[in-house]
Order: sequence, then structure tokens, then C-alpha cells
Amino acid sequence: MIAVSEAKQNVLLSENVSTFRIILVALLLIQASLLVYLSWVTSPNRTEIGHVGAVVYFWHSGKFDVFHVNSPLTRIIAGMPIALFCSPKYDWTDHSSRPQDRCEWKLGNAFVAANDLGDLRLYVFLMRLACIPLVLMGGYFGYRFSSELYGEWSGVIFAILWTFSPLILGWGATICPDVAAASMGILGLYTFWHWLKNPGWKKAIIAGICLGLMPLTKTTWVIAFPIWGLLFVIWKFWRKHDEIRLPVRQFAVLLLIAVYVINAGYLFDGPFRQLKDYTFISGALTGKETAKDKPVKPGNRFEDSWVGYPPLPLPAEFVQGIDTQKLDFERGMASYACGTWSDRGWIWYYGYVLALREPLGVWGLTLLALGSLCFFRDSRGACRDELTIILMGGVVFAFLSSQAGFSIHPRYVVIVLPFAYIFVSRLAKSKNWLVAVLTSACLLWIMASSLVIYPHSMSYFNELAGGSRNWPKHLLGSNIDWGQDFYELKDWVEKHPEAKPLYLAIEPAIPPNKLGIEFESEVQNDPHDGWMVIGVNVLHSKEKKHDWLKKYDPVVMIGYSMWVYRVDESMPR
Repeated sequence: MIAVSEAKQNVLLSENVSTFRIILVALLLIQASLLVYLSWVTSPNRTEIGHVGAVVYFWHSGKFDVFHVNSPLTRIIAGMPIALFCSPKYDWTDHSSRPQDRCEWKLGNAFVAANDLGDLRLYVFLMRLACIPLVLMGGYFGYRFSSELYGEWSGVIFAILWTFSPLILGWGATICPDVAAASMGILGLYTFWHWLKNPGWKKAIIAGICLGLMPLTKTTWVIAFPIWGLLFVIWKFWRKHDEIRLPVRQFAVLLLIAVYVINAGYLFDGPFRQLKDYTFISGALTGKETAKDKPVKPGNRFEDSWVGYPPLPLPAEFVQGIDTQKLDFERGMASYACGTWSDRGWIWYYGYVLALREPLGVWGLTLLALGSLCFFRDSRGACRDELTIILMGGVVFAFLSSQAGFSIHPRYVVIVLPFAYIFVSRLAKSKNWLVAVLTSACLLWIMASSLVIYPHSMSYFNELAGGSRNWPKHLLGSNIDWGQDFYELKDWVEKHPEAKPLYLAIEPAIPPNKLGIEFESEVQNDPHDGWMVIGVNVLHSKEKKHDWLKKYDPVVMIGYSMWVYRVDESMPR
């Protein structure tokens, strides 16, 4: 009888596992379908043009001296289908290896100009398709991580959040590296957590490889090195009576493997160069002034110091990329939030972005998770496990917020999302019926809120912000208008031949003429008759050149990033 009972339990357990696997596969297929469609219907955004230039340059030359503020792994993967199956045209006239020239934009624009629109659209589509598996990887390992922490239903909660997140969908359907970096971050921490729980050489090697891959997707992940060191110390302190010498040796090897992987990712381009031999451009590393209105003054504050003699075990272009990005933050850029313009950013910006751009259902789940953590013991995990997730996400978020030279791009904060999603997935562990009902309601709200605006996920704002038509009160930049809706504009112009004369005030990644959009000229700074298409960033720009249009009602919105006005002073308004 006991044997029969155990057999039945094994059968039920097997059926449950199969059910959860089916749910996971279904969600991954849904996300893949959403991403594929988005990849086709959205035009290249303004950041992608720089990545396109870097992609084609790398596969042509094998060099990393273009767009080195972004690590190369994602663009290497993005360029594979183009290198293997296509024969695009190139123009390297404007190439420059000087970091301050940032020639990736010129190379990207030259690539756009050299290829027909149909071919260009296909090339960008193939690049985006090549990156989708990196997005799905985040969903899979986030599911595994949540499931092992809190149970299979927690894995399902994570997978739903990851699948329908507007930020994940909007930026995951591009060749920008942010969502890939979020996926790699969760894979890295997952493998490291397994090693922390049960150290072994095989696990240490796997975790080391993943740690090395993290900065290869996004330079921000260099911060994972000190975070993992802190976590290692905390776990060893918690387990005082465990043997310490072997884990210390394994952790040292883990770090060495990670450094090796970073160098391998750059094809061993200039490792172990002495610090004094670099030519830097940021004030932090040159010791010189870096005012925005003055030319860059290259130099090296360490060239006459003993600090400059030790060799850096990192690729030269990786180091130069950190330096170049540091210059951007030192100089600052015009930033907008809460109806206010500033020459620099704000430390609270990314919190504000998440408050308005994550579905309110996510915030409902967050409040429930915090409440459950405080009042329901059955929703808690082991303290060390909880701390691992919270510390990783919290330190990264604090680091991002501290880089307040400019506040323009919501995509920077995407790498924090998987850790937040794992944290709230604990709700599935609670046995309280009210928590279960509210959790289900929030998940349905999240899915509905995201799908209602799809395929304009890049422009999503939640109900707290008043929806995506109420954005000017809150945020601009790539939060709403980054050139992603120009295929839709092209379709609208073709369907409305009566929209003449047509005037444009937009910031496209692809020139309107190449899209086949015929127009008279740019929208003038003074009132004039005609059909006006204006990007929302331009309409609400700091210069306020087109404020005269605000007294008119738009005829239609193209996506959520462009407004179309018909101005005829002879007609009553």
C-alpha cells in the first residue's frame, strides 16, 4: 500500500511539473511572437542607428573601436545573420578611432544611406531577431530562479511579469543591449547563488563564465564584481563553521575566469596595458576640465605616477569605453522630468521612471509582497537567499541613480527589473486566500494594461501618469519619442494623399525622403497653414519653437510619438 501511494505521488508530481513546463513554454512563445511582430513594425530608433553602425563595422573589420561605451556581445550576436546571409553596402568614409568623435552615428547613418529601404528594413529586422533568444533566456532563468526559491507558481508569476512588461517588450525588440544585459544578470546571479549554496569547482567555473559575460552585454555590470565579493563574505559569515579555504580558492578562480571571458569577448584586444599608456578623455582620468562648451583635452593623470605602472587585466577598448561614458556623465545633457528642464539629471529619475512606466499592477504586487514579507511567514524564503536578490537589485539601482549627469533613457533601469520580479514572485508561496485573489487580479491588470498599448510598448505609461497621451507632464526623451514609429508615419502619409502641403518637425533615425515621405519643409517657428507632423520631443522642447501649435487640436497621433495637426486659419477652431 505504501509503495502504491508513493507511486501515485510521483505521478502527480510529474504531472504538475509537466503542467508548469507547458505554461512556461506558452509564455515564452507568446513573448517571442510579440517581439517578432514589434521587430518588424517599429522603425530603427535613434540609439539603434549607432548600434547598427557598430554592428556592421565589427563584422567588416573585427575591431571594437566604435561605440565602445557599449560592450560588444549583443552587437556580435545581432550581426551574425547579416554577416552570414546578406550582402549589404557599406561606407567607412567617416570612421574615426578617436573616442571623442563617437563615429558610430556617422557610420550608422552612412549604412542607412547606402542601402535601399526594403533591404535596410530586412537587415534591422534580422539583427533584432538574432537578439530575441537573449530576451527569452531571461524569462527562462528567471522562472527557474523564482521556482527554486519559492515554488513553481512563483516561477509562473515571474514569467508573466517578464513576458508582458512594456519596458522589456519595447526595448527587447531592438538591438540595444539593455534587455539582454538584464537576462545575463539574472543568469549570472542564478549560477552564483547555486555555487554559494553548495560550492564546487564545476559550479564555480560556470558562475565565472557567466560573470564574465555580464559586462560583455553592458559595461554597468562591472559592478557585479564587488557585489558578488560582498555576497561571498556575507554567506561565509553566515556559515561560520563551514570549511573556508576551498571556497576562497574557488572564488578566486571564478574571478580569474570572468576576467578571461571578458578578454576573450574582445578577442584579447590589448589586455595588460599599463594604466599610464592610455589616452583618456574624462576629467576623472585626465585631471582636466571637461566643460560641455570646451573641446576635449586628452591626457592621463597617472602617466607620471606609480599608480600608472601596474597593468590592467582588461581589454583596452573596454577601459576606453568606461572612460568615454564617464565623460558623458561629467558633461551632462539636457534632461526633462516633471515638466522641468535641467542641464543635468536627477538621482530620483529612475525611481520616477519606474513609478510611471511599470504597470500599476506591478506596484500592487510589490506592496502585497512587502506586506506578506512582514505579516505572513509562509511567504518568506531563507534570509541569505532573500538578501542575495535584494542586495543585487538594490545596489545596482543605487549605482544607476548616482550617475546623474543626464536623465534621458528609461532603458538603463531595465537591468534591475528581474530582481524586482523575483522579489514579488514570493506571493505564490502565501496560503492566504485574499493574497491569492489580489495577486491574480494584479497579474490580469498587468497583462491587459500592457496589451492595450501594444505594439507601442516603448511609449507605455501607466494609469497613474494618465496613460500614454498624458506624458508631457512627466517625461520626454526615449520614454516616448525615439524614432520608433516612422514606418507607421509612412503608412499614414500613403493613406492620406490629401495631407498637403505637409510640414515635418521630427527627429527620425531614417531620413523622411528615404521613407518615401514627400514634404514641403520643416514646420516653421511662426504660425502657417498646412498639415504639420511634429514629434512630441520637438513640440515640448526646451527651446519652445513650436509652442504656437499647442493651441490647435491634433487630428491624429502616429503611435504615441508624433502628432498630426491641420492648420487652416480660415477654418473655425
